[in-house]
Amino acid sequence: MKSIFTFILLLVITFSTAHAQDGQYLMSSQKLEVRSGPDLTFNTIAEVPQGTQVYVMSSNYGDWSAIQYKSMNGFVLTRLLTEDSRIADAERAAKEAAAKREAAKAAAAAAIAQAEAAKRAAEEAARQAIANAERLKREAEANAAKAIADAEAAKRSQDAAARKALADTKETQKALEEARRRAAKGGDVASTPIESTTPSYGSSSNTNRPTAATMTVSREDKYSSWEKKTYKSGATPKSFNFKGKFDYKLDNYLKIKVGKNTEVVVKMYKMGKTEKDDELVRVTYINSNTTQFIRNIPEGEYYLKIAYGKDWRETVENGKKFGTFTKNALYEKSKSILDFNTVKTSKGINVPSYNLALDLLPSSGGYTTGNDDNISAKAFNDVN
Repeated sequence: MKSIFTFILLLVITFSTAHAQDGQYLMSSQKLEVRSGPDLTFNTIAEVPQGTQVYVMSSNYGDWSAIQYKSMNGFVLTRLLTEDSRIADAERAAKEAAAKREAAKAAAAAAIAQAEAAKRAAEEAARQAIANAERLKREAEANAAKAIADAEAAKRSQDAAARKALADTKETQKALEEARRRAAKGGDVASTPIESTTPSYGSSSNTNRPTAATMTVSREDKYSSWEKKTYKSGATPKSFNFKGKFDYKLDNYLKIKVGKNTEVVVKMYKMGKTEKDDELVRVTYINSNTTQFIRNIPEGEYYLKIAYGKDWRETVENGKKFGTFTKNALYEKSKSILDFNTVKTSKGINVPSYNLALDLLPSSGGYTTGNDDNISAKAFNDVN
């Protein structure tokens, strides 16, 4: 009769504890005797070796706990059970793995976002590069068209000058032939009576033929009313009414060595996006046989306008100051671009500087700069 009751009790326990929410795996601290009920009076139905893992379904039986071991259920003394650290380690490892997965997912999402941002930045940089290339292309085409038009205009002007010179030559030859013809008719008149030594109004000659008065030629100095100025090397001529622009954080320079045949005035222009945006940054007077340093130049790309000559003079025309050399004057705009932008390298910041030698070269007609970059005095005096 006792065995039947035990069987029914085990069924009830199994049914009621199979769904326990606080079940956990524990480990036997020594050899366990598994009994059919929570008391030493119940039969031993199995033995659990020391260190074996069992599943505790409930510990609500006083000193006893209901366990599941292999395919059977039974009761063991609770004090003989201990926590299985492997389960706790496994759970902790599972939690850490889950946290790492979440961190990896977050890192992947951040990397994707950065890649998308880099892609957008690259597309924007490419768009700007294309736009700048188009702008530079249009500017180059416009400059080329202007250069062609200027060349054609210069050719037309040259052709017109050549035609005028030819006409003047023919006119001169015609006048000379006429003078010779008149001289041949006169007989006692000098063979070249273009300039007579006897004034027509005071003639004592017996001839009745009139003669020309002596021709007096004088050269007019159109700069006689201009104010002559003398400047030290490195000064800015007052005619430009300009204060230079400096960047004292940059220890750069443009070193200019001027030869013996000329003095110079150098104007430095910082290039903008278009020619209208070009900015005058420095105006410097340099005497002959002198080396001058132009320092602390702001970053940017520059071109130069240069005036050569001697005897610098200034005047005011239409309320505007104007300066020019009056002897051997030549003016030019440089084709070379001076890049004063700093460059970052692995060794630090590279600050560009330049050397420039200027002089006039003797030629059959006087002096020349040795190139074809000549501009007018007005173009040199203009701000842009």
